[in-house]
Amino acid sequence: MNFNDYIEIDTVSKTILLLSNSEGNNEIIIKINDKEIKEIKLKQEYIEFFTCSEDFSNLLAAEFRIDIYFNNYIISYEITGEKSEEVRKYCEYVKSVLI
Repeated sequence: MNFNDYIEIDTVSKTILLLSNSEGNNEIIIKINDKEIKEIKLKQEYIEFFTCSEDFSNLLAAEFRIDIYFNNYIISYEITGEKSEEVRKYCEYVKSVLI
């Protein structure tokens, strides 16, 4: 699974498109105010802040969750994957995109 297929960055409009996916033990879940959705486009300028929780030590599936806070809602971006190092790199990539 190539995680980079599930996030698109438009530098002109300063937007980030997040897509969900489920493939075996690899999973990307997007929730807005705890309701699961397929995709969402975020305007970077409206992101107030984000928090991240990570667990790369699980041998069966590494995981991380980023909660992105906006004025009226919270978007949760949850990633679970079989390859710990790949998930770790993707986590760092997503955080760098949100900054």
